[in-house]
Amino acid sequence: MLISAQYVDRDALLNYIAGLEGGVRQTGVSRSKGSRGVGAALGAGPVKADARGDRESEDTLTTTDHDASRLQRLIAAGRESPDALGWVEVLEPDTDFAGLSLGEFIEWECDIFMPEGVAALSNQSGFRETLRQFQDLAPAARALGLDMNGMPAEDEMQAMGTFLENLDVPPVVVGEDSDTAWRVVGSLTPQWVRPGATLDDRVRIIGKVKKVVGEGKWYPLISLPGMNLVSREERRRMEREGPADAATQANYAEGPLLVVEYLAIYS
Repeated sequence: MLISAQYVDRDALLNYIAGLEGGVRQTGVSRSKGSRGVGAALGAGPVKADARGDRESEDTLTTTDHDASRLQRLIAAGRESPDALGWVEVLEPDTDFAGLSLGEFIEWECDIFMPEGVAALSNQSGFRETLRQFQDLAPAARALGLDMNGMPAEDEMQAMGTFLENLDVPPVVVGEDSDTAWRVVGSLTPQWVRPGATLDDRVRIIGKVKKVVGEGKWYPLISLPGMNLVSREERRRMEREGPADAATQANYAEGPLLVVEYLAIYS
């Protein structure tokens, strides 16, 4: 299968391939040899003889390794040696997820989406650009006498824009499927997200299990890697106590849940 990736963590992929193959391929050279004949007709009258000579030819092709090829090799190796690599291709989520442990890889087809609150803070929803456009248009709108009731004041929009610009929140992706109550959640490294990726689609994911959250328990999204918004002690408290009310539930993911380190999201 040819892979169209929305996300591939290149650093992690290189590490896994280096461990699997004993190093990282840089370039490869393939050569093909053949021969071609050179002929001429000799003789006089109606009788002719062919004299042919063979000359050897060689074609050389140089290739460089690519993330798509590396990912395909890793998937093939995982499926071929699942026990050795700790690789689980999820076909029966309720059974497969329940038996997973820290460090194992999962390969799963599911639907993905970004929680709305995190999407706004990480700018994956375009919220920052929308806010900036409102800031730019507000003076002209007032000058034209347009109704601005309900809109924040310019100083409020300025403060919010400054806050968001200085906020470094990574994208968060949740994976789920209608066949199971289990879900997966993890943060992405922004530099490895393909430009134009929607992160709202039916895809296959590959992730390394970091934590298993049981049914009825809650996991605060700010505990994900890259979410340096509160102290470690506060994150631990939030994990223990869960959401205080319905209004704060959007900041949590409810178990049964796998917290994963995403390696790839592709179709």
